[in-house]
Amino acid sequence: MQEEVKKHTQKIYKSVKNSEHTLGEKVKEIIVEIFIIVFAVTLSIWLHSWSEHKHQQEEVTVFLSNLKNDLKNDIKNIDIEKEAYHDSNIGYEKILALTTLQLDSIYKSKNKVNFPIYSHGQIMNIGNYEGFKSSGKIGYIEDEKLKQKILNYYQIYVPAVSEVDKMYNGFLFKCFDKMIENADKSEEKLYSDPKFKKTIELLVKLGKNNIRVYNENTKPLAIELIKAIDKELEK
Repeated sequence: MQEEVKKHTQKIYKSVKNSEHTLGEKVKEIIVEIFIIVFAVTLSIWLHSWSEHKHQQEEVTVFLSNLKNDLKNDIKNIDIEKEAYHDSNIGYEKILALTTLQLDSIYKSKNKVNFPIYSHGQIMNIGNYEGFKSSGKIGYIEDEKLKQKILNYYQIYVPAVSEVDKMYNGFLFKCFDKMIENADKSEEKLYSDPKFKKTIELLVKLGKNNIRVYNENTKPLAIELIKAIDKELEK
């Protein structure tokens, strides 16, 4: 392109210096050459922009395809976590329902009370999103509604899941601490302890709350996002 511009610039110079042409002819030649230069530069800029835009949208397509797979895995993980919360809650509620006589009977028969243990860790897939965002490419997504849904999911709902799971783990570890503190005492006394029972009650409430967060917020938005991505990829 630079060579073309240089060539036409030289033509303008020659036209100006050409003594055989009239002023009108020189002006006409100069206007034609200038038009050619402007057209060539404009076309070059347009082609560059088109190529860059095409490349950006190819990156968006790859990103959305990967994100769709992440969301599907998120939904699977959410269902697994919900089931774990549900099963743990059943176990804790059985413990809370044990009377002093029942605990005494268990202790005397040298049986153990089954205390469910399920520590909840990172379940959401954020690698693809974080990589695309940190590279400054989120703006490549032209569908504003889709972009906002993605941002809401990863900046509001995913952190919310991590927080409620973290809070649950905190109360679970408090139970462990209580067990360690009372290691030299009988299970009868431990499971009859009001503070220990209250901690388990809160654990059950948190478990139910987290199931609600999964059911009412995170999972529906993940499903909605997958549909929106499918619609975008079909274009």
